[in-house]
Amino acid sequence: MLPQSVTTSMLRLFFLVFLFLNLKVASQGFRDMFISKEDGAIDMSEFLNSNTGFLPVPIIITEPAVGFGGGLALAYFHKGEAFDNEGAKGLSPTVSFAAGAYTSNGTWFVGGGHQGSYLEDRIRYLGILAYVAPNLTFYGAGFDNLNEEYKFSMKGFFTLQELLYRIKKEIPLFVGLNYLYFNNDINFKTGIDIPELEELEINTSTAGMNAVFLYDGRDNSLTPNKGVKTALEIGFYSEALGGDSDYGNLDSRTYYYHPVSEKVFSGYRLHIASKWGDVPFYELPFISLRGIPALRYQNDNVYTLETEWRWNFIKRWSIVGFIGAGEALKDYGDIFQDIKVAGGTGFRYFLAKQYGLHAGIDIARGPEIWAWNITIGSNWAR
Repeated sequence: MLPQSVTTSMLRLFFLVFLFLNLKVASQGFRDMFISKEDGAIDMSEFLNSNTGFLPVPIIITEPAVGFGGGLALAYFHKGEAFDNEGAKGLSPTVSFAAGAYTSNGTWFVGGGHQGSYLEDRIRYLGILAYVAPNLTFYGAGFDNLNEEYKFSMKGFFTLQELLYRIKKEIPLFVGLNYLYFNNDINFKTGIDIPELEELEINTSTAGMNAVFLYDGRDNSLTPNKGVKTALEIGFYSEALGGDSDYGNLDSRTYYYHPVSEKVFSGYRLHIASKWGDVPFYELPFISLRGIPALRYQNDNVYTLETEWRWNFIKRWSIVGFIGAGEALKDYGDIFQDIKVAGGTGFRYFLAKQYGLHAGIDIARGPEIWAWNITIGSNWAR
């Protein structure tokens, strides 16, 4: 399926600054909508609070695995329990969106979805429907006799449906289920210089269901300053659910945010992912760090640790620094044998105060390449 750094961007990309699309707005209307009355700076809060509804957003993709690209998204912020007369109240926002994009290596996608919070955040729903066509590279993970780069392409229908229920109103602890399905046409370039064997074409489907346990005690869901979020997904992919293979899945994600001072904020991430059984090569977990292409380091088991620090040095502007390490393992008995490190720096602008939303650009260096990406809200989106 499409790399995590691309698919999760579908949930964030509609927040990107697009002021140049609104040049026809009258001068006073522009000031009311995009200029903060508090400090006279550019701010998107009033626009997101307005009844205008749809927010057109240019998409910029900088994921090294698929190349540079772009597209367009339309997002609609639903007025509801997450808002009052002053704007956002800190609850998870309810947004519907549609998007499409294309990259320099021929990767493209079209799709849409809905992310909602209901009954004063007692119920959360996430749904995505998309047709994705990524062109990616497989590096032979999990196969002892494969140690080169193999190009492959995928085309197919993808959906994610997730429903969570808050156990107790006073405690942000959720339980629920999610279901994923991907019907996939794969074209795999083997590297064998024989016409009949040079390419393999496969049609396959993956379908899985996970039990989800989520604790979300962050002060903000877009750019948190303090609190803890931890999520555990455990389940299985099966022919009985509509797929072609049977394998197990465990995914654990924990994020801790701590304000060091009034202007300095720190964050910490621990991600552990494991899959076992008849796992398709493109479904193997991989190290996800800025500066490392998606799918570059894969295996049955992956762990990643990362920290990010943000210093609000002047008005709405901040500098960030981050560093992380991860390892892709066949077995946890091989831990600490092949650690990969990536890190970098960037900046943030406080784009929408009522939403606590920051946006900016990061530049990172991994073991092999430099990379840059646009970050809207938290880089740790899911």
